[in-house]
Amino acid sequence: MPTINLLPHQDDFVFSTDKYPAIIGGLGSGKTRAGTIRLIKLMMEDKDIDTLYLMPTYDLIRLRAITGVIEDLEAVGLKYTLNKSTSTIQVHGHGNILFRSYDRPEKIIAFEVAHAIVDEIDTLNKDKAEEVWRKVVERIRQTSKVPNSIACVTTPDNGVSGFVYDRWVKNKAAGYKIIKASTYNNPFLPEDYTQQILNNYDGILADLYLRGEFVSLNQNKVYWAYDRIKHHIDRVVTDKDKIIYYGQDFNVGGNVTIVFVIDNNIPIAVDEILSVTTQDTVQKINAKYPNKTIVAFPDSSGGNESANAPVSSIALLKQGGHRVDAPSKNPFVRDRINAVNGLFSHNRLFINSNTCEQLAFSLEAQGYDEKNRPEKYNSHPAIDDYCDALGYFIHRKFAIKRPTLVSGRRR
Repeated sequence: MPTINLLPHQDDFVFSTDKYPAIIGGLGSGKTRAGTIRLIKLMMEDKDIDTLYLMPTYDLIRLRAITGVIEDLEAVGLKYTLNKSTSTIQVHGHGNILFRSYDRPEKIIAFEVAHAIVDEIDTLNKDKAEEVWRKVVERIRQTSKVPNSIACVTTPDNGVSGFVYDRWVKNKAAGYKIIKASTYNNPFLPEDYTQQILNNYDGILADLYLRGEFVSLNQNKVYWAYDRIKHHIDRVVTDKDKIIYYGQDFNVGGNVTIVFVIDNNIPIAVDEILSVTTQDTVQKINAKYPNKTIVAFPDSSGGNESANAPVSSIALLKQGGHRVDAPSKNPFVRDRINAVNGLFSHNRLFINSNTCEQLAFSLEAQGYDEKNRPEKYNSHPAIDDYCDALGYFIHRKFAIKRPTLVSGRRR
């Protein structure tokens, strides 16, 4: 294999002979490139095998995995043909590299390979990550001169409660090896890269995303960064406010609306509204805030029709004259929580706890269940409904944006 300059942790990973090696590292620490180089190296050692690269979504596969593999194939002088329709790269004189998304694990079927790289699996909750891992293990059955392997490259997003910690640390078995990678160990990053992370995340998550440390994300309560005194403000909607925003959680038996204003790019929760139906929600908001531009950030499940609601809840918001900003599907729960805690920890999110009494209580009260998931309740409205309504708006409008790099090769 031609000489390629690798960082020390990349070199350890690429040449590891363990069955399940894993780079557990910070953002920008060079994890993905280590994964692509490892696959190419294994294919050069056995020209008759196929390999597999998995990422959370096909957008990431297209933007990072395929692009990175092509760059590295060219760096080592290998010819290739990319089939975009099947997300496959045929390496001339060698086998194929298959690219798959694991957003739907049940579709990881109907092929076999000798080796695999699973990228960012710890972004999934533990149960789904375990399902993905099982499906990948079932695919690794192609005969190879080099013993079959499944390698992992990921940030430890779920900390000590996640799949990676459980599999590589808590219940470690033979063949599982951790290679630690810190963002600080990558000299090719922009000078302000680490500072952007420090500015966005709370201290615990900054340690996770910079040093790749397994941290405890269960601080007794979900929104541990919230302080009722520190984050209180006596702000209300006034005649000067031309635009109001709200986060919306839809529930049978009780919809929860959290109303916001934004001052100097600082979101402030100023009101909470409880409604029985979506029509009731629209009527209450319009009656309470006439002559305002109203922008909704709802639970994306409100786009679905139900047996007792032939028109979707989101469509009803639009019919009520509200602008709607809703994704096609809800973000990961952990991403919503991180966005809220990140703002609280940097004092960039405030709550009027007098006018949002239930929201303030809910932020203080919501904990984790026995599976380390935010507590959910069957009757509505409940504390999780208030927190979710807050989170939909915050994540959509003030989501934590991980610093991006021009090239995916050093990730």
